[in-house]
Amino acid sequence: MDLEISNPSPLLSKTDYISYLQCPKKLWLSKNRKDLKPAVDETQQAIFDQGFIVEKYAHKLALFKDPTQTAEVKDWYQKGQAETKNYIKDGYKTIFQANAMTNDLYCKADILHYNDQTNKWDLYEVKSSTEVKDEHLPDLCFQKIAFEMDGTPIDRTLLIHINNEYVRNGEIDSEKLLTIEDLTEQVENLRQITETNIPKALEIIKPANTEEVQIRIGKQCDNPFKCPFKDYCWANLPDYSIFDLQRITEKQLTALQNLNIQKIADIPDDFDLNEKQQNQVTATKTGEDMIDKESIKTTLEALEYPLYFLDYETFGSAIPLFDGLRPYQQMCFQYSLHIIRDKGAEPEHYEYLHTGTDMPVPHLLADMQKNIGDSGSVIVWHKSFEMGRNQEMALMYPEYAPFLNSVNHRVFDLKEIFSNQHYVSAGFKGSSSIKKVLPILAPHLSYDDLEDIHEGETTSLYWYKHIYSNSPLKDRMTKNMLEYCKLDTLAMVEIWRMLGGEV
Repeated sequence: MDLEISNPSPLLSKTDYISYLQCPKKLWLSKNRKDLKPAVDETQQAIFDQGFIVEKYAHKLALFKDPTQTAEVKDWYQKGQAETKNYIKDGYKTIFQANAMTNDLYCKADILHYNDQTNKWDLYEVKSSTEVKDEHLPDLCFQKIAFEMDGTPIDRTLLIHINNEYVRNGEIDSEKLLTIEDLTEQVENLRQITETNIPKALEIIKPANTEEVQIRIGKQCDNPFKCPFKDYCWANLPDYSIFDLQRITEKQLTALQNLNIQKIADIPDDFDLNEKQQNQVTATKTGEDMIDKESIKTTLEALEYPLYFLDYETFGSAIPLFDGLRPYQQMCFQYSLHIIRDKGAEPEHYEYLHTGTDMPVPHLLADMQKNIGDSGSVIVWHKSFEMGRNQEMALMYPEYAPFLNSVNHRVFDLKEIFSNQHYVSAGFKGSSSIKKVLPILAPHLSYDDLEDIHEGETTSLYWYKHIYSNSPLKDRMTKNMLEYCKLDTLAMVEIWRMLGGEV
């Protein structure tokens, strides 16, 4: 893990280097315009916290577990470097948070472990991801170069990450939870380009470089991470821009920017677009919604009463909370259900939110099975999510498998009317998200009117932080989470009705 702390200028840290690779302007802004960087929000902090927890489990691996040979560096920069060298001198075989520092470079390694066969050190980076990602390789390469320049010989470079096939059964088993991959060859292949890039990055952070680096905005603003300076760099972009074009390619984006085009409405008629993109542009230019009324009518008429409008809220974490869960498996803790039993009937609402500290799933299933019959269409938004959760719960609790399989066989995805473009509106801004569709079709409903919670990611975090953990805000968050999830299914009811569904 890499904790971001202000470092003495003009040292280049591994965080700085990864910022440079994403966008040189991001690196310059991080040094010269700290005022533009937003504070870490609750969701980001939860991700950081999760990473630290994974790192602690890595420390428990048998390879590093001998307490007589293990030390952890507590300090930073010169003091951290001195502490590291003292531990090496004293014969420790494993050093957590080892520091390397040269005239220009600085980094902390998650784990250094002495290799008795090569008389060098193996460098381990710990990530909470479930696989090796492209950005992990330059991270490791930078660290290897820094330690070697600081006089610590490095042999292998390895990544410790989550094994997503692990299923919890009792206490967490670090040996099974984590996977170690040797990336020495891939990292070494990056050495030449890294050694070329480091001086370029150092040039950017020189105090004398007071002119803001100019880089055109693009897909790098969100890849591999959302840049904290995105709002600043995108401030002059039109509200409905070419970046909202469905699945815009790098080639298309570059071509439009070379033409100095920013607005969807200004895309030339002869510009090369796929069919869905062209429909989006046409609806924007004409200002008229494109509605395939016959296709929508045929689709809705195929639905069978009673209609069940269903939505789940879930929680997933790197370290599974309960037995039977895999890392990051989305565990259902809440559902909302609106039922329309027949044409002309008023919607009935049912819900369940688990407020205990035990496994939520069996309680949720028992409650839901009482309310969903064995016939009738089950209407969701983005069916792969709900169906995936049903499949997982059926495997975990086979007694509910017939019920869950029945639900999956009757699922209808209301989102597909929009993703298949039977209904195209400029107001959707190229998205088929319910958050984009609802304000156009049912503006009388709004997520903005809710208290505390306005999107699903917050719901997941708040369930864990306030309800599962019994915080002082538990009662308030329970109320707000029920209101949020209820709106998800009520929104589907209203969208269905506006499309021609009969209530």
